[in-house]
Amino acid sequence: MAITGKSSSSSLSGVVLAAAAAAITTLADDDENACGVNIPDVATDCKDYVWKGSEQQDPSPPCCKDIEGADVGCACRKLLTAEVQSLLDMNHVVYVGRKCGLSIPKGTKCGGT
Repeated sequence: MAITGKSSSSSLSGVVLAAAAAAITTLADDDENACGVNIPDVATDCKDYVWKGSEQQDPSPPCCKDIEGADVGCACRKLLTAEVQSLLDMNHVVYVGRKCGLSIPKGTKCGGT
């Protein structure tokens, strides 16, 4: 099935964003700066590039700034659980990470799946 646009409801995406940010923050032991990233900033600046149903597109400079220096292994272990992955398009997550200069080797296993 082809995805042709963004969510028609900004309030729905706000609820999903809040749920994902809350889930990630809780899993990071309430540390807003887990794994070398500021979780609220990443959730705000990168959300349009990684949600399920979003179109693959290059991330914005603020999104890349937010994730530069991220510890990919830590994020895979602590942040990208099955619950969080259910909200994200993991192909887009990898695309955004690589576009922003993170080293994500092909075949990397990540999260709770």
